[in-house]
Amino acid sequence: MIKEEFIFCPLGGSGEIGMNMNLFAYGDPENRKWIIVDIGVTFADDTIPGVDLIYPDPGFIVDKKNDLLGLVLTHAHEDHIGAIAHIWPKLLCNIYATPFTSVLIQEKFKEKKIDIGNKLKIVELNGNVKLGPFNIEFVTLTHSILEPNGLSIETPVGTVLHTGDWKCDPNPLIGETINEKKLKQIGNQGVLAMTCDSTNVFSP
Repeated sequence: MIKEEFIFCPLGGSGEIGMNMNLFAYGDPENRKWIIVDIGVTFADDTIPGVDLIYPDPGFIVDKKNDLLGLVLTHAHEDHIGAIAHIWPKLLCNIYATPFTSVLIQEKFKEKKIDIGNKLKIVELNGNVKLGPFNIEFVTLTHSILEPNGLSIETPVGTVLHTGDWKCDPNPLIGETINEKKLKQIGNQGVLAMTCDSTNVFSP
């Protein structure tokens, strides 16, 4: 009997700065469903003359777009949304984001003259989205931009907590404070793994 699996597949942003694009999948090989979390860019340096932006190669998930349930965005920094107008036209999936992030990505599509129709779905802060086998809870965190979210991604075999970018700031200059109550609730229910922002984690 083939077992259903919960899969994490980063296309960018793991072990590197920027260009965040992460895939999560659930199901057996014949019936696997996918979601994308974030779709960012990184900025080129002097070692790549003539290149301004670099973004992940989406070919792997483009080939599976019939089983793609949606694109979920954690927050509005360029390394998490900057590639959306370049890659989304190859996917044409629904996009899920909180209000502030939604405004910024709409501007990106307008700039490129891309009509996304009704594909953008606005999620309230600490809201919930059900996509096939994935129950996704948005969790308000703190960062250097409005509305940074962690995602509790629950499947029939367990839950992964995906943090996005975050820091523990009890008095943020902008935005809401961390939803500690919800984080504790997720922890008490049990978490299989955490995929976590680790920028400067080894700095004193």
